[in-house]
Amino acid sequence: MPAWMVQHIAAAAAVDGIDVDAGTPVSLWLAGLNGTNELSEIPVRSIWISPASLRTKRTGSLLETLTQRQAGRPPLVVIALPGASSVRELSKEIQYQLLAHRERPMAIGLPSTALRGGRPHLVQLGALRHFAEEWDLTVAVDLSGRFDPTWEAEAAIARLGERLGLLRIRTTASSRSAVGRDRVACRALHAVVDRERPVDIAVAPARLIPLTLTPRAAAFAAERAAGYIAERATIHAQALREDLDRYEGSPTSHGK
Repeated sequence: MPAWMVQHIAAAAAVDGIDVDAGTPVSLWLAGLNGTNELSEIPVRSIWISPASLRTKRTGSLLETLTQRQAGRPPLVVIALPGASSVRELSKEIQYQLLAHRERPMAIGLPSTALRGGRPHLVQLGALRHFAEEWDLTVAVDLSGRFDPTWEAEAAIARLGERLGLLRIRTTASSRSAVGRDRVACRALHAVVDRERPVDIAVAPARLIPLTLTPRAAAFAAERAAGYIAERATIHAQALREDLDRYEGSPTSHGK
């Protein structure tokens, strides 16, 4: 979806930031299409880029343009890792980019295909957190794709600890009636909201765009998801203030 259309959708949904997926050449090109009209710019808070694309001139130009056009902090550059990357492969893959782009805030991006169930994956997440601490990076997790449904949401969020800075979910995951992978993502959302340290939440369309989803429908879905997230954050904050069980007396993601 072109950047100018995303701006209109974000404004209609009343969100405070945009998460851009520029991990492919096509999506990178679309991210640079700002149109000819002067828009009320909603800042790009994060942009996902593949390690190979990070070295290209087009990517550098896009990042420079985003930094100049929006006030405040520059966008978080999320290095989207290949799904099969180990921590050892990770260090080889992105150390060059880290050294070359240290002036920008950066994060390690875990795509949906990299998320697995079981203890070995949790051990890997612990090692990833230590790597992020060593390089002063944050971690971004993408739950908007087809990940392993046995992924242990609460345990994984706990393993990443304070290094988790961004969680991406589908609009259908932020619902009490979420099922399947959406329910797993909703559990991760609740675990994130339950933390003291704030984490950015990005909501992605549940269907392919733009062929099967209109901008109006995308804006409505994003606004509904943002409302659910705000509701859960309010309930959790109130529970913490009153020293109560965080879920006592409140509807859960299971609809109870």
